[in-house]
Amino acid sequence: MSSDLSDKTCRIRPTTKPTVAVIGASSDPDKPSHKAVLAFRDSGFTVFPVNPNAQEVAGTKCYESVLSLPVSTLDRVALYVPGQVGIKVMDELSQLAIGEIWAAPGADDPAVIAAARRMGLAVYKLCPLDQLGVAH
Repeated sequence: MSSDLSDKTCRIRPTTKPTVAVIGASSDPDKPSHKAVLAFRDSGFTVFPVNPNAQEVAGTKCYESVLSLPVSTLDRVALYVPGQVGIKVMDELSQLAIGEIWAAPGADDPAVIAAARRMGLAVYKLCPLDQLGVAH
């Protein structure tokens, strides 16, 4: 699937405020996943950071796993985890309704991409920060 988002294959629900889970969100402000939490929030998303080792990311409550999120539907998932973690996350995501996945560089392991596609998800190998217009 193309990384070009102009092909209109993105499947975001027409909600008043779209949702995104940032998997692997970091509490370190220098990390791309931390910047993604801020960028999605600044772009109007309700953001759910996911990291079992953090209580909070960018002033937002952090969740231990996808299964601990207070929602069962996400418009987007931004992946910032290595392949072996990403595969486990795919198993959890299969229990939710997901619009699309953005796999950041380093999280775009072929096995993770294949698992997402087997689930019928639109998956894009791209940098969320670039797509959101954030300099990094």
